[in-house]
Amino acid sequence: MSLPLTFVTITPKTKHTATVIFAHGLGDSGLEFSNNKEMRMIASQLPHIKWVFPNAPERSITAWKGDTRRRTSTRGWLDVLREPLIYSPEHDDIKEYDEGIIQSVMHLDAFIQSEINSGISEGRIVLGGFGQGGAISLITGLGGSQWRDTSDAKDGWKLGGVICLGGWLPMREKYKKRLSMHASTIPVFWGHGVQNESVTWGLSWESAKFIGDKLEVRYGQYTKVGEPGVSFMSYGVAHWMAESEMEDLRLFLKKVLPLEG
Repeated sequence: MSLPLTFVTITPKTKHTATVIFAHGLGDSGLEFSNNKEMRMIASQLPHIKWVFPNAPERSITAWKGDTRRRTSTRGWLDVLREPLIYSPEHDDIKEYDEGIIQSVMHLDAFIQSEINSGISEGRIVLGGFGQGGAISLITGLGGSQWRDTSDAKDGWKLGGVICLGGWLPMREKYKKRLSMHASTIPVFWGHGVQNESVTWGLSWESAKFIGDKLEVRYGQYTKVGEPGVSFMSYGVAHWMAESEMEDLRLFLKKVLPLEG
């Protein structure tokens, strides 16, 4: 099938039996993340996994308008309505914001469906991302049919796992109402830097706690990483990925996408 966005891949070194689709952050690209040293290390240690890094479409950023130091548009999965980044209940009611997110969900859905068409089952696919990529992965990976702009959309995916690094929930009430019937059965690895000023630790943790009545949310419980529910882990970095975080991510992937046969 034809995919809606350009992308970069890391091909598996052995028989392809699982896939990770990883969405970059605001202003980044799939190529940058595919060349990340830690990502490459994880890929080499899990040789049965194919990695796909889609490039987000160019979009205008509301918070950057009028700022001569910045471009008016960049690669992004959703708009940034204001800076510093905060959650506001008003965001749930902005039609254009909602429509932009739904468009990105449909784009990532196409990548998931492409892997399924190639013979990889839903349960052998993990969707994740960094920053905005983490936010859109939470929505796409755990969200139901209301996030899909089609009348015949299924009620979400039953994926092997979801990854959110340095991310947050752009919408809360609407997100909780739109969770899929499978959401509580999917393992989620949610890592965040305590020194992150772009997406503050507080914003991220409050996002995770908000859905705690729908999903099991665990803080710092290493022994339960890879089990259904959210494993929220903190690291001593800013808006990037710590080495220890990447090792925890490797262990998560090893558990949810084990080598077969």
